[in-house]
Amino acid sequence: MALLVIGVAGSLIFSFWEHSHKSKTGYIIIGEVYSSFDLKKESEKKFTEVKNYRKKILDSMAFTLRIMAKKIDGEKAKNKEDVDSYNQKREEFYQRQKTFDEDNKQLTAKYDQEILTQLNQYVKDYSKENGYEYVFGNGGDGSLMYGDDAHNLTKEIIDYVNKKYKGGK
Repeated sequence: MALLVIGVAGSLIFSFWEHSHKSKTGYIIIGEVYSSFDLKKESEKKFTEVKNYRKKILDSMAFTLRIMAKKIDGEKAKNKEDVDSYNQKREEFYQRQKTFDEDNKQLTAKYDQEILTQLNQYVKDYSKENGYEYVFGNGGDGSLMYGDDAHNLTKEIIDYVNKKYKGGK
């Protein structure tokens, strides 16, 4: 009888120990978290405003070039000053367009880096606060081919990162 009690007690202790020492894991769908992150939405809005402002400048320059070109085409004897001015404005347009394209790429990279840095920190904070040893990213790149929905933390992470971004706890 004592052996039976010791056996049952041992089983219970082992079960409790195994359960308490089992790694808590989960996964997130990276694309959903990224696209639902408020910082990403705000950065996207700022980038669109900058891009639209730059487009207006280029559109205005292009319009001026079209007017100048029509004037030159309408002249029987081409005025050298008009042609030189047109060529100079056209070169300015192409330089400005190239600069804006480069600046847009750099701004996109800057915003992406800021978003990813903040997002990674928030996921790390969430994981620590909620006792997760591992949180995997399901990005469709083969790093996680399947995850039981019971371990899908995507919605909780989206709520957490946006709350944290807005200054909440």
